[in-house]
Order: sequence, then structure tokens, then C-alpha cells
Amino acid sequence: MANATSDSLLDRIEKLNAIGVGLSAEKNAERLMEMILVGAKGITCADGGTIYSVTDDRRLRFEIMLTTSLGFAMGGTSNVAIPFEPLPLYQADGTPNTQMVVSHAALTGEVVNIPDAYEAAGFDFSGTRAFDQRTGYRSRSFLTVPMKNHEDTIIGVLQLINAMD
Repeated sequence: MANATSDSLLDRIEKLNAIGVGLSAEKNAERLMEMILVGAKGITCADGGTIYSVTDDRRLRFEIMLTTSLGFAMGGTSNVAIPFEPLPLYQADGTPNTQMVVSHAALTGEVVNIPDAYEAAGFDFSGTRAFDQRTGYRSRSFLTVPMKNHEDTIIGVLQLINAMD
């Protein structure tokens, strides 16, 4: 058992190293985001994931969405447009939109780990439930991570969905 655990850890470290090498060489923003998402999904054994970018008008734009079990790929290099509107970081009255886990992470800089979205209190997962209803999917676990630039400014959010192990 200990040997299997160390092999798994070694595999993940090797994947992380390969991602780092690829990221340092990539100049195309769409491919770069796709590499980040695919790499993060691989390291965490997540079924799905989304990358959002913070826009100048204080919203979160969907950049790339991937769900392996559904064969679902939008944005990035897929040439399939994402039909979803950007998510507001602030309500119409100017108050922070902390009801959505992704906007909460972008506004606070906190990493949020939700074991089961359908049982989570404090966040609005109505969009997730609507997606699940349309696709027959069951979104369960969410790991939501703010992405920062070299100046420590939040530039986007990485959200991983349904850990497979």
C-alpha cells in the first residue's frame, strides 16, 4: 500500500513538472489556459473543470469548460463558443456577490472546497443544478481556487468538479 501511495505521488509530481515545463514555453493564451485546466484535472483526478477570467467590468468570463465523462469541451482551443453570460462579481447595488462560490473565491482570495454542492450551505448552486438537469450530470464536489498574477492580483478562478478518487 505504501509503495502504491508513493508511486501515485511520484506520478503527480512528474505530471506537475511536465505542466510547468509546458507552461513556461506556451505563448498562446487559450492553449495556456487549457494546459492549466487539463493539468489541474489530471493532478487532482477531477472529472470536470472551468477557468474563469476577471473582466475589466468586474465579472467572471467563462474561458474554458471541460467534463471528461460527458465528452464536454467548450472554449479554449475547442472552437466551441461558451454560451453562458459572464458572472457578476458585484450585485446591481454594488455589494459583493458572495453567494456564488466562484465569485466568492475571486473576491476573497479564498480556496473553497465543497464536498457536495447539493448539501452545501451558504452558496447558490442553482446554475449548477440547472446544468445537471439539462445534461443528466451530477455535480458533487467543487474545489474553487483563485488564480493570481505575479503582482498578487486575482485574474481568474480555476474550478475543479467531481474528484474521482
